[in-house]
Amino acid sequence: MTAAITSSRPSPLLRAFTGVLCAALAFSPLPAAAASPASFGMFAAAPAPASTGNTIGLFRLSGDPASAEALRSQILTDMSAAGYNVKGVALDIDGAAGKVKCKGGADACVGKVIEWLNKGAAKSGTVYDYLIYGTVGGPNGASSIVIYDVAKKAKVKEFTPSLSPDDLILPLALPRAMVTSLNNYRTPAAPATAEEQKILAELDEPAKTPEELAAEKAAIDDAIGKVAAGQGELIDTSNVKVDLKKDFKDFCRTGPPKPRVNKDDPKDLRPVCKRGPTFGYFQTRAWVALGLTAGALLTTGIFYSLGLAARGPYKSALDDLDNSGLDKTDPLQSDEYTRMAADVADKGNTMRNRLIGGDVALLTTVLLAGVLAVIIYQDRTDAKDFIKTEKSLKSVSRIQNVRGGPILSRGMQGFGFGFNF
Repeated sequence: MTAAITSSRPSPLLRAFTGVLCAALAFSPLPAAAASPASFGMFAAAPAPASTGNTIGLFRLSGDPASAEALRSQILTDMSAAGYNVKGVALDIDGAAGKVKCKGGADACVGKVIEWLNKGAAKSGTVYDYLIYGTVGGPNGASSIVIYDVAKKAKVKEFTPSLSPDDLILPLALPRAMVTSLNNYRTPAAPATAEEQKILAELDEPAKTPEELAAEKAAIDDAIGKVAAGQGELIDTSNVKVDLKKDFKDFCRTGPPKPRVNKDDPKDLRPVCKRGPTFGYFQTRAWVALGLTAGALLTTGIFYSLGLAARGPYKSALDDLDNSGLDKTDPLQSDEYTRMAADVADKGNTMRNRLIGGDVALLTTVLLAGVLAVIIYQDRTDAKDFIKTEKSLKSVSRIQNVRGGPILSRGMQGFGFGFNF
């Protein structure tokens, strides 16, 4: 059995065509698109992310942990509400400086920190425009919060608050002030117009020379002296007399006293009409002292009455002992004698204690009566001063609308009086 073996070589025509094609490809110039590998999509370099102008890198705040975290959270909330794109940074500024091996402090290392930070953020297409970093001190300790402009490599503003655990306003007001400062930094207010500058210039008085200031001060001092002298001549109250009984009806009140707005307001010293001139001038403290004195006097009477009431049983027990004829030396009678003597002693002690209580209450009554007398005197003295002042004002008011004071103007300096008849 024989097997037939066939050849699979290509034909000469096909080999010739293939050789010509390879030569053409080898010696022909490459297209311009293939000149650089980067021109292909898979080899092209990623374009640098564009800045949005409002991206903020919010570092962790160092210092007191609780206060720092609460303030950072509020800054994040307020900045986001104002339209800023806030990105949290997991480190504080000192930790970030350690990552870039910088030991010069936050202000010296912030440039290196932002380079390192932007390299990592570029992968996600983030470019930081501003940074917020700082430290928060403990209760009443110094704090420092910085807003940093990355493009200009300068501080926008540094805040140095002193936070207190009892201050509920500053932790809310500080983030809002930071928002306002950053907004004003990004969009400065327009300069004043010529018209506005003119208005501001007209509001300010021209500067005065030292001679003008000295003359003005001398004129004021002279006018004040004349006012004092003129008032002394106009208001003469030396002849005003006060009689608490005669003046009672003219100055008494029928309603409640005027309430005091604060402790600096004077008390309403007008007497009460329905109490009459004797008790009408009593103030609250006088009524309190009178009540205490009356209570002490009543207590005195009670104790003395009880003491006198106990005197009868004591005398009766003493008479019984004297009339019993018992002999305390006789053993058969000594027990009975001791019993009756003990009864006499017990009733005598009861009488003595009650009388001593009456003496103490009487002494207390005398002391309270003295205090009451002093208070009544003070209340009546205050009432006299009040009535004298009111009568003096009435006497002065006969000249209606008396006006007096210094006159200072560009054309006149001096003192003037005015009257309305």
